Amino acid sequence: NFGKGYYKFTKDLGVNMKAILLLLIFSFCVNAKTPPYIADVDPKSFSGLWYEIARTYNSFEKNCVAATVEYKLVEKNEYKVFNRCFEFEIGGDLIEYKGVAKALEKDSMSRLEMTYYWIFSKDYRVIYLNNYKSAVVTSDDLENVWIMNRGPFMKKNELDKILNLLKKYMDTSTLIFTPQDKKGRYK
Repeated sequence: NFGKGYYKFTKDLGVNMKAILLLLIFSFCVNAKTPPYIADVDPKSFSGLWYEIARTYNSFEKNCVAATVEYKLVEKNEYKVFNRCFEFEIGGDLIEYKGVAKALEKDSMSRLEMTYYWIFSKDYRVIYLNNYKSAVVTSDDLENVWIMNRGPFMKKNELDKILNLLKKYMDTSTLIFTPQDKKGRYK
């Protein structure tokens, strides 16, 4: 009788260990698909106006065109943030969200805590930065992704480079490419 119970226990333990091992492997693979963030992002150099080239879907930009984000440095590691876009068409009604971004890394804006309306906060990271002329900012889970540029349009080779990077971590067909004003109008 003891032998049957012991055999069943070890058999069940083996099945459970396999399930645990598979869960650990899956967890590792999911976490391995998170791109590393840029280690050193100078707060002063990153500040200023960025044009949105593409983004993943988010409800707060549902009807946005000519979207931009402006980071105004107010303290060593803190920005006032102005997200702006026109509703439905360039020159349409202006939509603006004001927030605050604080560094989560010492003396670097590589990871930011963004807060809007004093209560809505989320962490973001800079995963790509090309000489402070183009950048990619994402949430940790890549649910939110923004491809940004200092001008309203990005050179094809730069965009291709960014898309190839992102393809390693996400389905880039989900990106929404943002129409921008030919003259760079954003407000």
